[in-house]
Amino acid sequence: MSTAPRAATPHRSVRLAATEPFRSPSAHRSDPIPTLMPPASDPPGVPDDPTLAAVVELLDDEHVRQILTATSVDALSAKELSERCDVSQATVYRRVERLTDAGLVDERTRPRADGHHDTVYVAVLDEVSIRLRDGELQFDLDRRGDDVADRLTRLWEGF
Repeated sequence: MSTAPRAATPHRSVRLAATEPFRSPSAHRSDPIPTLMPPASDPPGVPDDPTLAAVVELLDDEHVRQILTATSVDALSAKELSERCDVSQATVYRRVERLTDAGLVDERTRPRADGHHDTVYVAVLDEVSIRLRDGELQFDLDRRGDDVADRLTRLWEGF
């Protein structure tokens, strides 16, 4: 799969009623680990779109923001992310798993000169926008290089 970014395409639009207040799901929960996505409607291996609440909750985490920022510039391994973000590798793996489940980070393979390979992570999130127009809250999530071919490639790589 090519790592060259393509033009961003709109990926998700959610409309909430104007009378329906938005609350972060973590604001009233005792469970520290959030559920990120609704049950999958696509085949296993193809991530569903995350909800507005899931994206807001992810972006509220400082380590998630550091990982997204770092992987938007370079493909980085968990060890490299740990060093760059000054957090443990366990923390990196937990955050990367949540980001991957939400479809905001992709996992890729980087070959090494010694014949082995490293697993590296690349941010695919391009833009999150929230608009309030005519009594509706609209949520759009744009990803880089996320088209039908990319989704099929991710599905195929899962086998």
